[in-house]
Amino acid sequence: MGNMKMKLLVMGLLLLSSATHANSEKVIRARDMGTAMWSDFSRGKLGHVVVEFRKGDELPMTFETKGDLLEIKQSSVSCIGVKRSFWLRLMPTDIEISFDGVEYKKINEALLGSFEVQPGSAQNGGIADAISVIFSAFIK
Repeated sequence: MGNMKMKLLVMGLLLLSSATHANSEKVIRARDMGTAMWSDFSRGKLGHVVVEFRKGDELPMTFETKGDLLEIKQSSVSCIGVKRSFWLRLMPTDIEISFDGVEYKKINEALLGSFEVQPGSAQNGGIADAISVIFSAFIK
């Protein structure tokens, strides 16, 4: 009987340690990420990181262009609002998404989306006075 209790105790400890290991990824709230942290991630210093986007958060965003054809002459900051909580698992070679913080899927398996560029015009419908960039993402 004592041997059985010991086996159950060992099995319980193994299960607990594997569950703790599975949830040991560093979770960072998107609104708390600074330039240094993004830089560390892009250089591979953080390894696997989970970024939480919580419903109601407002995040500053800028749009940049690089290359031989276009450049930004005057950058401005826009604010995007998080409509539904989700988590991104950022890995050096891949990004996965979760809607519950537990089960993750590859982005293309979880979302449908599009990226459009079109002329924008003043509210009165005059000539084009801006380029509108539209990113759409919908849950499959």
